[in-house]
Amino acid sequence: MTSPDAVTSPDAVTSPDAVTSSDGPVSPAGPAGQSGAPAVDDAAAVGAKGAGAVDTVSAAEEAAGAPAAQVALARPAELAAQPTASSSVTSPAAAASPAATAAASTAASRAGARGAAPAHRGAASKPFNDITHRVLKPPVRWVLNHLVMSVTHEGWENIPRDEPLIFAGNHSSWMDGPLVVIEAPRTVRCLVKSEMYKGIVGWWLTFVGQIPVDRGRPDRAALHTALDELSRGGAIGVFPEGTRGSGEMAAVQHGIAYLAVHGRCRVLPVACINTGDALPKGARWPRRSVKCRVVFGEPFAVEVPANPRSRRALAAVAEDIRVRLADHLTTVRAGASGESASAE
Repeated sequence: MTSPDAVTSPDAVTSPDAVTSSDGPVSPAGPAGQSGAPAVDDAAAVGAKGAGAVDTVSAAEEAAGAPAAQVALARPAELAAQPTASSSVTSPAAAASPAATAAASTAASRAGARGAAPAHRGAASKPFNDITHRVLKPPVRWVLNHLVMSVTHEGWENIPRDEPLIFAGNHSSWMDGPLVVIEAPRTVRCLVKSEMYKGIVGWWLTFVGQIPVDRGRPDRAALHTALDELSRGGAIGVFPEGTRGSGEMAAVQHGIAYLAVHGRCRVLPVACINTGDALPKGARWPRRSVKCRVVFGEPFAVEVPANPRSRRALAAVAEDIRVRLADHLTTVRAGASGESASAE
């Protein structure tokens, strides 16, 4: 049996596959931000541009804990190096072999350097070559901002270039995703609903490294790809409201909490201003007369819960993220209102 400490340790990181599948709908408590929201007892949805549902852990698993081997793979090396109840008895040969002990110590120290990397079962996704972003983004950004639309970006100084990061934005227009990808000074791979992957649009999304996610089922492949990107120090983009709406961050899906906790990375809030007016639903071409802003805020860390496999704990993390994203949006809009008043 695995010791309780191995399962509930704040440093434990479990894989997406370590949670059990659930085909049930989101609990009546609803996403973070709605009344009665903090506790969720069914499937948590991936909060990324209408993303699909995340597998959830069963109540029995949550109470009993994962198998010892699974926890040892998932947690950082410093915890894995500690003996558990299931590993306290060793064979005489292993105990008497200094070479085996030294090899295990070396492996543990190497794994410790990668402690922040998420571990999960299955083959890692293929790394994305971002040369297309580095070469094409500067000229595409200039054309979009000055000829196609009227867009300004702010807050580049808040964006770290050398750490895993989740860009999380409000979502009121189809243009929000492309704008976050194009306006960011570093490569961002957004989670995009799989329905978009058709024809030339689907080919282009694949070419520029965006990640398809199936909204109709628990999509482990999308989660693995996103976690792989974060483990390599990359950045992903999500729109945790789940679908286009008012863009007010009144509610978010809980998948963003899963990615932030298990990806061990900070979240950077992004405010997309006036994009809904520039390209409302049904419009085929953006209105250049509408001035849009993409404002990158300061990244923040989330608190890793004692049991990162707990659905209730992830729901609480999602609510904390929602509040911070809403505060950033409010601050940006208040600043815009103050500038307009001064201009008058």
